[in-house]
Amino acid sequence: MAGGIENAKKAIRNLRNFDEKETFYGEVYSVSGPVVVASNMLGCSMYELVRVGHQELVGEVIRIFEDKCTIQVYEETSGLTVGDPVQRTGKPLSVELGPGLTETIYDGIQRPLERIHAVSNSIYIPRGIYTEALDRNRKWEFTPSKDFRVGDHISGGDVYGTVFENSLFNSHKIMLPPRARGTITHIAEAGSYAVDETILEVEFNGKKHSFSMMHHWPVRAPRPVADDLTANQPLLTGQRVLDALFPCVQGGTTAIPGAFGCGKTVISQSLSKYSNSDLIVYVGCFAKGTEVLMANGADKKIEDVVIGDKVMGKDGRPRDVVALPRGFDTMYTVSQKISRKGAKSSNNLSYTCNATHKLVLKTPQQISLVEQVVRGKKQSSVSFLRLADVVVGSSRGGDRRRIQIVKKVTKSFQHEPRGVEKARELAMEFLSTIGDDDIYWTIEARDYTLVSQEVRELTQQMISPVLFEKADLQNRLVKRGISAKYASEAAYLLGVWVGAGFSRSSAFSLYEEDSELVSRIISFGKALGLKAVTAEHNPRTVKIVRGELGVDGTFTSEVEDLVEVVDFQEGSEIPAWEQRGNLSVSFEGNTDNVFWKLISDLGFSGAVKSIPSHFAYESFPVREAFLAGLIDADGSVKHGDLSSAHLSTTSPKVRDGTVRIARSLGISAYVSTKSEQIVDGVYYPETYTIELEGNEALQSVLSKSALSSNVAPAPGSFERKAVPMYFDLGITTPANYYGVTLAEDSDHQFLLSNLTLVHNCGERGNEMAEVLMDFPELSIEIEGRQEPIMKRTTLVANTSNMPVAAREASIYTGITLAEYFRDQGKNVAMMADSTSRWAEALREISGRLAEMPADSGYPAYLGAKLASFYERAGRVRCLGSPNREGTVSIVGAVSPPGGDFSDPVTSATLGIVQVFWGLDKKLAQRKHFPSINTSLSYSKYTEVLKPWYSENVTGFTSLRDQVKEIIQQEDSMLEIIQLVGKSALSEPDKVTLDIATIIKNDFLQQNGYSDYDRNCPLYKTFYMLKAMVSYYHKARAAVENGNVPWAKIKESTADLLHDLSSMKFENPADGKEVLVDRYNKLLEKIDMRFQALSE
Repeated sequence: MAGGIENAKKAIRNLRNFDEKETFYGEVYSVSGPVVVASNMLGCSMYELVRVGHQELVGEVIRIFEDKCTIQVYEETSGLTVGDPVQRTGKPLSVELGPGLTETIYDGIQRPLERIHAVSNSIYIPRGIYTEALDRNRKWEFTPSKDFRVGDHISGGDVYGTVFENSLFNSHKIMLPPRARGTITHIAEAGSYAVDETILEVEFNGKKHSFSMMHHWPVRAPRPVADDLTANQPLLTGQRVLDALFPCVQGGTTAIPGAFGCGKTVISQSLSKYSNSDLIVYVGCFAKGTEVLMANGADKKIEDVVIGDKVMGKDGRPRDVVALPRGFDTMYTVSQKISRKGAKSSNNLSYTCNATHKLVLKTPQQISLVEQVVRGKKQSSVSFLRLADVVVGSSRGGDRRRIQIVKKVTKSFQHEPRGVEKARELAMEFLSTIGDDDIYWTIEARDYTLVSQEVRELTQQMISPVLFEKADLQNRLVKRGISAKYASEAAYLLGVWVGAGFSRSSAFSLYEEDSELVSRIISFGKALGLKAVTAEHNPRTVKIVRGELGVDGTFTSEVEDLVEVVDFQEGSEIPAWEQRGNLSVSFEGNTDNVFWKLISDLGFSGAVKSIPSHFAYESFPVREAFLAGLIDADGSVKHGDLSSAHLSTTSPKVRDGTVRIARSLGISAYVSTKSEQIVDGVYYPETYTIELEGNEALQSVLSKSALSSNVAPAPGSFERKAVPMYFDLGITTPANYYGVTLAEDSDHQFLLSNLTLVHNCGERGNEMAEVLMDFPELSIEIEGRQEPIMKRTTLVANTSNMPVAAREASIYTGITLAEYFRDQGKNVAMMADSTSRWAEALREISGRLAEMPADSGYPAYLGAKLASFYERAGRVRCLGSPNREGTVSIVGAVSPPGGDFSDPVTSATLGIVQVFWGLDKKLAQRKHFPSINTSLSYSKYTEVLKPWYSENVTGFTSLRDQVKEIIQQEDSMLEIIQLVGKSALSEPDKVTLDIATIIKNDFLQQNGYSDYDRNCPLYKTFYMLKAMVSYYHKARAAVENGNVPWAKIKESTADLLHDLSSMKFENPADGKEVLVDRYNKLLEKIDMRFQALSE
């Protein structure tokens, strides 16, 4: 250790900002990931900035004990050793504040990424790199304030000059730092200055202090204000559902929790682009060994998949991998059953997944109508299946969540007192309202035990056909001088060879009665330029005279009718076994012809016969011809309503390849196993029987058969559909899991190598990727001109793949920048995407510090940390003169695992924020955006904003309350409708139901890619609400007072309903006056139409 200390003392002298005093350096005592313990650090302070190691890695002191301190390092610590120098700076982690902050992208500790790239010429951030946050070479036009002269007193927050930063931020105020004060002794004249040049000098208590256009501020300390004010202005987002139903205020706090793909980032971008803020600060699985089918047809182990890979989707198209969730969890094994009631069979499909993996399921609808007696009363009962919401977990345990499962539901109609016929009539009417479509749904593996045994017996997973097609065989034929049109002929011969060929030559062992097959072999061989030769021979058998089966699977024996003793090890090829018939067909050249070279090149031959996995991705005609040849050579066919074929093999490789090709065509494949045995002295190896079932898919294969006993008529055009697989689910021991997350615009489903259709795991680990790419391209219209949105935006990249400690710091960096802009007198919106990443960073650091974990491993102070962050939002009166007000609004996106709102981060956040915009996965899957769940979401600012609405948009509050009531009434009706049908509703309720549908589809839903609807001004929102509510009340009054059925009103006012739905297509670019005039005309039209109806 002494040598290490001496090395540290020598090396420390070469460090930047070296101070000769020994108290300003220490040495590394231990290293644990981003957590470093340093010794000889007497006098250091909590949250002091330090530089660690010879590369001067940036770190922050987070714990002090005697002369040792614990440091969280914001960069990769690999290579650090005990005794490396640690330099104290005597300052806390701070950010630079001044002109140049906008239009910049920073990392978590305010290092500009663009400048780092220019310095390092690398796409990665080199360790220990140091760049100033603000450009020291750029000159800014400084204009001194007329309110301050030499000799005037000045205090913290006073504005003594301005700088033009850009066309959106045209008056960047230059303020005295909050803790400074004194008498002005010098103030610079108007001119061009760099941010670090002195432009102001003040004297206080006999000491002179110099100030430039920039100053530093510690990120963990809130900037002081003159007074806290009550928020009174709405934060308008341009999204109708948010502005109308769940408004936020400028200076408020909002949480947007939602699963991956629900649109958190899209809402954040909409806020950045269309909100009435002046400035924006944006902070932004399976078991190991599971094989995934890649987009090019290759197989790849799940743990070897990397970001940027393309996996195979169920439609045969590639899916981009954007993240790789990893973790440790209880594991579940999914294994195939032969039939719904059958036992599991060995060597069938199976895979292992973690507890939260989503199973992609299909449950066939089961509808029945029975007459029964219950408690002495006769009744007609309709039973059916439907998706039902179920709450699992306990609120006490913090794991309460809502899921959907398929349940059996029974609706009964009593025979008394209405009579048997009437009860049956009602039952039949209700039965007609139930759809007979199969139910497609997803559920986490851990929740599948909640499904009833009856439903589980019906439920299936899906094995998807491979719609991707390659032309590998065609290309190989062309290279050997054969036309690609004979690919199907070559594939058929390959299938026959696998079933009845000799493993070491291009010959086949057949029976004399197989004349049709022999003719096909000769004909197809001729197409490939091959001449076939037939010969008779006597089949031989392998008979065990004496001997025994050893534990290693070998026989010690004497063998009759063979020249040599044969090795019986598993997988060995025995020529005697291959001579299954009394006729052989061979191609001239034996192993020196095109056919044998195809066998070798494609990978069919080797120590044992096999079917290469890539053959399942050949063209459909090639796959079908191969399977037809294999069935003709070594199978049998049973014709009927549902054709089936049976194959037998002793080779596991042939078994697996056959099953894979069949499933790739959309054919059901099951395997049963017969153990090895000796019967009457004859040895029979382990045999696998493959059963193929299917309709058009198998029929299409059999249409290519040569044997009349196998051939079937070719089907017409048909769709290859996923094949259902009955399965069992069993729990296993906890283990590491590996997942892939697919791009947001995909269906989030892909294929394993065994062709099982599965759901992607976890959520995207890099929320900032899209922001970093898209924000520089976005623009906003200001006073008739287009301006880049980056001119009012500062990005702090807080991503999952950054060092964990840097993620923890970035949230403080972002809020400090927001407070600085607030002190300029601006309304600032800070988008924290996502606070879950910050919480995960806290959890990792806490774990390395050996702190007592709380719920889900998060530290016990998680709630306090979140509260200290969100409390920095608000509306304030800024320090200094002139008088000005500013706000910081925090919108925090939360990414709960699997969309579970009982996640500790989500629960703690909801106890702090005042607005909750809950995103619904089901709405997102239906492409309903913004996917705000109106039943879960809420805002506590509605009362605060009433005076503003009364003054600026009279009647808006009343309309909002009425729309909420309509939506709530519709939600309560849906369950009734599912049970008794829509016809049982009263006429006013039918009005409510239909108007609620219009509100949901045409008001709450918004198209962010259209010119007319991506941003909805408040006046447009108001008139849409007014028109829909007006129509609703007049329609209800008509059916209640005039005894006019709703169906008749609906028919006579169909044009009005169309006009209501078309209101969103009005483009705000036409101007407010034009749109208001059109909407007023529509309101008059509604009044006149209903007045006419009443007369």
